[in-house]
Amino acid sequence: MLARQNLLNRRDALLLGAAACTLACPESKPGVSQSASSATPKPLDVLTVGAMKPEDKGGQLVVLLHGWGARGDDLVPLARALARPGARFLVPAAPLLESGGGRAWWHLDPKTRPAPALSDELPEGHRPSAQLEASREAVQALLRDAKERYAPASITMAGFSQGAMLSLDVALAANPAVDRVAVLSGLLLADSLSALRAQPPNAPRPAVLVTHGSADSILPFRSAERIASVLGPHGYSVTWLPFEGGHEIPPLVVARLREFLFGAAP
Repeated sequence: MLARQNLLNRRDALLLGAAACTLACPESKPGVSQSASSATPKPLDVLTVGAMKPEDKGGQLVVLLHGWGARGDDLVPLARALARPGARFLVPAAPLLESGGGRAWWHLDPKTRPAPALSDELPEGHRPSAQLEASREAVQALLRDAKERYAPASITMAGFSQGAMLSLDVALAANPAVDRVAVLSGLLLADSLSALRAQPPNAPRPAVLVTHGSADSILPFRSAERIASVLGPHGYSVTWLPFEGGHEIPPLVVARLREFLFGAAP
């Protein structure tokens, strides 16, 4: 497993200016939780990107979740590439530390990591992941706080790799509800199925964008393809964007994500 599997490829790193990304932000929140689960999750460390001021209300709120093993500021270059007036990007750092200074939403221990969903049925003997549950609650707390503080007109979750899985999980849980979710090189988790199956038929569903490289050697291409077939029967509109490439965020995906967030350019 690559130590920083969710880095942009070299060309894209240059495109997005992904050198050192340390953002001194007055809205950053202290206190990164080191525990796997907590009744009251500690606030996540959060970086804020965009021209909106702390006192500004409304606009679009976009939360970007990085992948396993990345630094907490790993997706700041992506936020900067997507930034536009009237949009506020929050980039939280995952609560768990990995060797080498990376972070994780859950560790990759095969005994405790969440399993992928093969259908909309829970696997026999399924046991929820405590680390995923803790990370879900921490992100939900961040969303509720941001919703109260900024009163955004819309909320979007987007993530890469492990962050994509958590973004989709949080969107399906709808606590609070989000308007859009982008799954960049991720998959649907079995832990997310309970929320999927419990949704009332007439409840609003977020729009879903799924992108994945056909040569991805980290997460199977087939797992991403499966997302639409599982979510579709439950009333979700899923846009599927395969691309030729590996476990990365190429310019094609950046452009499509921008369109997903803000609409086609005039």
